[in-house]
Amino acid sequence: MRDFGCTLYGKERRIRFGIIGVGGYIAARHLKAMYEVGGELVCALDVNDSVGVLEMYFPEAEFFTRESAFVAFASNLLARAEGLDFISVCTPNFLHKRHIMLALKLASNVICEKPIVLDMRAFASLYKLEYGIPYRTESKAFQNLMSDSDKIEPKKPRIFGILQLRLHQEIINLKRRIQDDLIDNPAKYYKLKLHYITARGKWYFASWKGDERKSGGIICNIGVHLFDMLIFVFGRAQSNVLLESRAHRASGVLYFANAEIVWLLSVDSKDLPTGSHKALRTLESSDGSGEIYFDFSQGFEDLHTKSYEEIIQNRGFGLDEVYECIKLMTYIRGQESKRSC
Repeated sequence: MRDFGCTLYGKERRIRFGIIGVGGYIAARHLKAMYEVGGELVCALDVNDSVGVLEMYFPEAEFFTRESAFVAFASNLLARAEGLDFISVCTPNFLHKRHIMLALKLASNVICEKPIVLDMRAFASLYKLEYGIPYRTESKAFQNLMSDSDKIEPKKPRIFGILQLRLHQEIINLKRRIQDDLIDNPAKYYKLKLHYITARGKWYFASWKGDERKSGGIICNIGVHLFDMLIFVFGRAQSNVLLESRAHRASGVLYFANAEIVWLLSVDSKDLPTGSHKALRTLESSDGSGEIYFDFSQGFEDLHTKSYEEIIQNRGFGLDEVYECIKLMTYIRGQESKRSC
């Protein structure tokens, strides 16, 4: 366990966390990250009471199954000037906006699993809360927010997203390689294919993840990882052609200034190559040249901890970083709606 201290407000003490949605799969990675940065989990909330994972890291944390009790406890801490530094949100996707707003009301910074929200309408609500101005893409304030210079400073407390693939060293290396290539040859154009196939059983479609209204479907629940990675590497997406859209499978062609990427997302084991049983996650040259080949099936184990390390040092990914991916997913889901009409 490492002790980084809390520098977000200049405090040098153990960081105090709360968590909403501690019973789900992804919460364990957040708990591990809290522990490894030397934090203290003060309180946890989940509507289900099967949360034995707390025993691994924070057995002394207060636990609540009712939101009102969690809020009362956290509010009492705040009244005693013992408030939470961060509340981590690990609930189903459709609840993220509500729980982010709840955390902000408790004067806590927020760390939210991705996707932070499912569409640009929800993004606009959070944008107004954090930056204090209405969201309008044509406004100078918004353009400043999304530019690298003359940026608007957000209000505190802050909203941070988990964009862990941006911290994967091999993806960082790929981004640098492509940037160097384009310096030498600005006209270079990459033609790639991306496959992200991760088999899921029947339980997946019986859960909230299989409900498009709650998860955002495969585009938001699975695609968010890939689309954000591609934006990080290649820059702002210019357009997308949707080729297929089904509950278990989606595909398309995504265009960037210097790249054309044929993508496939699937939770169907039938899409796996013969001999594969769990996952295929690759980005490679579409011409078979081998110029680019990247397998990102491994190397994710410690990326939540790295994300927390960056966040507590006030270097985390805020709304300005998640914007392009939310915009792209909203656009693709709009294409899906048109196809279904």
